[in-house]
Amino acid sequence: MVVVDDRIYAMGDGGSDDFVFEMDLNCVVQKQIPVPIDPYDVEDLAVSGRTLVLSDTGDNLRTRETVAFITMDLDSGDGTLHRLTYPDGAHDTESILLDPDGHVFVVTKELFGESSVYTPIGDQKLSDLAQPGPTPLERVGAVSLGPEKPVSVMFTGGAVSSDGSAIALRSYSDLYLYEVVDGGIGATLTGTEPLRIPLPKEPQGEAVAFNDAGDVLIGSESAGGALPPMYVMRALVDATEATADSSDGSVGVGVDPWTFVWAGLVAAGCAIGGAAFVRFRRRR
Repeated sequence: MVVVDDRIYAMGDGGSDDFVFEMDLNCVVQKQIPVPIDPYDVEDLAVSGRTLVLSDTGDNLRTRETVAFITMDLDSGDGTLHRLTYPDGAHDTESILLDPDGHVFVVTKELFGESSVYTPIGDQKLSDLAQPGPTPLERVGAVSLGPEKPVSVMFTGGAVSSDGSAIALRSYSDLYLYEVVDGGIGATLTGTEPLRIPLPKEPQGEAVAFNDAGDVLIGSESAGGALPPMYVMRALVDATEATADSSDGSVGVGVDPWTFVWAGLVAAGCAIGGAAFVRFRRRR
């Protein structure tokens, strides 16, 4: 999901959905926008101005020869297709990150081992990509998680704050918050230490987004049970004052995560972010 002004846009990730929900901030559906190009498996959304970017990069069985970005104009509904290829074989990818200048990155979802960061070769921006391509991707490096180095972190969604100062990557259980440094998203993800914030228990948490106020929204699929709420972490970007560690040069985020886990998480009266939400709307 993404937030644009006073609207939330969300899409199911089941691989069979061909429209995007437009909702108000109370999660009341305003309309359904048809995806202009038939997708294979959209796993994340990003936004640039009034252009929505669908990360058609899902590949659970790792059999796809190409993946794609689908851009969609929120006003006209028009779209473009940009096919992409990995340099080292197929990957399952559920996180897309787009900076304010148009540089786009994806982060792979790995059951074991390190997750990798890829970007279009030659420092191409989204607007530079061939239609339909394919454009080769290049590997930037592995996602840095700090000294803990968990055995398994399956990244299920990503977002960049509207001012480009912060990156959020989420897994099923945690939020990893990075403050963007010189060098941009690639240098930040591969060379700095994030703040890890434990998230509330969700059936299958796969959605994360920033709004313009710097709040972080997280959402989950239902996994067959009752629809879970969406959670809002208030003013997270405003609280990200950088703290330099002179011993190793790393940059952290100067905020106590428990402030947000216990005091800053507000359950909104809605549930979005996955195929379960889509199926619920269809049944109604």
